[in-house]
Amino acid sequence: MSSPSGAPRPWYREPWPWVLIAIPAITVVACGVTLWLALSRPETVVLDLNRYEEVKAALKAQPAASGVPADRPGSGPGADDGDGER
Repeated sequence: MSSPSGAPRPWYREPWPWVLIAIPAITVVACGVTLWLALSRPETVVLDLNRYEEVKAALKAQPAASGVPADRPGSGPGADDGDGER
């Protein structure tokens, strides 16, 4: 834009540069607020001892997944599982 006298206005007198500067500036402030909230209010795990024992027993009762598909060689009975025993 130009002023009525014909001389161009300085960039800081135009609104669009400020809008473009404001977007990342607001993002940086929001990131700081989010970081402050995350660090000042840590999430605590609330689990009573009885529930902990139930979960522990349930996890222990589940069979361990070997991670080896059944069609790969060495995945059958007697295959080496890495503990040195057969």
